[in-house]
Amino acid sequence: MDRVANGFRLIACLAALAVAGCTGVGDPAGFVIASQDRFDFMPCKDIIANRNAQTGRMKQLGEQIEKAEASPGGFLVSAAAYRSEYVQARALAAAADRAARLHNCDAPKPN
Repeated sequence: MDRVANGFRLIACLAALAVAGCTGVGDPAGFVIASQDRFDFMPCKDIIANRNAQTGRMKQLGEQIEKAEASPGGFLVSAAAYRSEYVQARALAAAADRAARLHNCDAPKPN
């Protein structure tokens, strides 16, 4: 009986570590995905178009994440299906914004 209890404790600890590992992923993970100089050699028109596209994609993914998290167990679904793509879109938008500032592109940011 003691072995069974220890086995359950081990499984519970591993599950807790797995969940804790997922919460530590943030924007720095996106910077690994997106090269920061990706947009540096593009003209302003292309930089702004890419930034707007990534911002729109972030909005779309944000809505899907909210919708998934509204259902029971939705946090797991949203983390598995949408979170990594959202982090990538946010990193690409930040890289495009950085390039826009570097080139003094004066187009207003989308809302």
